[in-house]
Amino acid sequence: MRCSAAVILAFFVVGCGSDSTTRPLPSPSPSPSPTPSPAPGLPGVTVGASKGPTAITLLAADPPPGSTVSGCGSGASGCAGRIRMTFRLTPTGSGPVLWCVGFLHADNMTACLQGRTAGLTLRAGEAQTVEVVFDTADTGSRCATPVEITHLALTVEGVVEVGSHQEWALNYRLAP
Repeated sequence: MRCSAAVILAFFVVGCGSDSTTRPLPSPSPSPSPTPSPAPGLPGVTVGASKGPTAITLLAADPPPGSTVSGCGSGASGCAGRIRMTFRLTPTGSGPVLWCVGFLHADNMTACLQGRTAGLTLRAGEAQTVEVVFDTADTGSRCATPVEITHLALTVEGVVEVGSHQEWALNYRLAP
């Protein structure tokens, strides 16, 4: 004797669904929405927007965020070369990078300090560390000291397989 699959399925549903001791499963509690997290080991730094296939992580900064960099004179140019940061690049693709360029923006969104690496090659899944020295300054009046630096951005300028951008909120004060 052959039973069709429909008959067996109907028997299973009727036979298993009538147990009066079955209790409903508890509703799952809602998950908290993700929020940007501080960079490990760098208090006062909040991770912001990012795009591209290379993850960019801020590892270290000298001086640390939250510092006042004094003795800059009348503008950010007097602070050129006095802030350096180390980043980890973790690409999902491979390809050449012309350079990585970092910007320290004032609260008026002017890039008061900028730094750039030499060219490099990234390989998928292989993390690479780069150091950026912020040694180029905007000489305009929008970066006259004292000025508050509130944002950091790093861009990996490379082929589409590796080109990426990451932003952070942080604070430096550049003082005369």
